[in-house]
Amino acid sequence: MIFSVRAAAIILNSLKEVLLVLHRNPVTGEEWWTLPGGRLENEESAIEAIIRETKEECGIECEPKSLIYVREFIEEHIQGHDEKVHHVELYFTAEVDNYDIETGVDPELDEQCIVESRFMSKEEIESTKISVYPEILRDRFWDDLESGFVGQTVYLGLHK
Repeated sequence: MIFSVRAAAIILNSLKEVLLVLHRNPVTGEEWWTLPGGRLENEESAIEAIIRETKEECGIECEPKSLIYVREFIEEHIQGHDEKVHHVELYFTAEVDNYDIETGVDPELDEQCIVESRFMSKEEIESTKISVYPEILRDRFWDDLESGFVGQTVYLGLHK
């Protein structure tokens, strides 16, 4: 099994909309929304990865603040690998000075999978038919946000 550490930013605008990135698998056509972020590179911190990935995927500079969630998931089939991948994801709140986002690219991929980057409201996230990761963005996140992330469960568990 391959192990991977990922880090992602939770960025809100003044309307309390969350910045999300729409991905489409170029082989299967499967689509999903997720927070800007990705795998840590060699000798890169989670903070550095978030800054780099947010710039690549959304065209903006961010300043990561607080670690609020940790989530694990096992990816059964990943293109180019015969082994399963066990991901550990670290989710940080982050702030930005400039909300002028643009849809970016993933420089590690020849065939791009990033389709769109934009802010989405709670209602849009709840009603979309496309998968949203982490799943708590559809429900519990909004209660945690309202409480200022005080007393929330940081570890979200292992998802398969």
